[in-house]
Amino acid sequence: MSRSSHEPVTGRRRLRIAAVLVLGLSLLGGGAALAQSMRPLEGPRPTITEFRGYAFIQAGLEDEIWRLASNGHATMVYGRRGGHAECDAGGGCYGSDAGTWSEVSGQLCVSWETRPEVSGCYTILPETGIHVRLVGPLTFEGTLERG
Repeated sequence: MSRSSHEPVTGRRRLRIAAVLVLGLSLLGGGAALAQSMRPLEGPRPTITEFRGYAFIQAGLEDEIWRLASNGHATMVYGRRGGHAECDAGGGCYGSDAGTWSEVSGQLCVSWETRPEVSGCYTILPETGIHVRLVGPLTFEGTLERG
């Protein structure tokens, strides 16, 4: 005697249907897990170690080097090109600063002790090779080294 598809589902038949569904779902899940495990693993991104670049600031063109330590400490040396009273006879102003840094969601965030106009978060826009544009409180062009 054959069963028709309109026949009510009995307890045994429900159990079989449930078993087939569980088996099917577990096979699908296992396949997804296998596919996931076959992808190459991405290693940790190397940390930024140095930025060298320039920006146009209110006082003129300024070259800067930021050294960024893995412990979050940062140092800056800078040289301004311009003929302002605070500059030396050759028209250059030089200085340094210290502060902290972090990389958050693709942004380089710096906080300098004596240079608040340069402090802030900068979006890192990759260009060719190690060349980048940092866009934030100021716009810098330069190179970003990762170690």
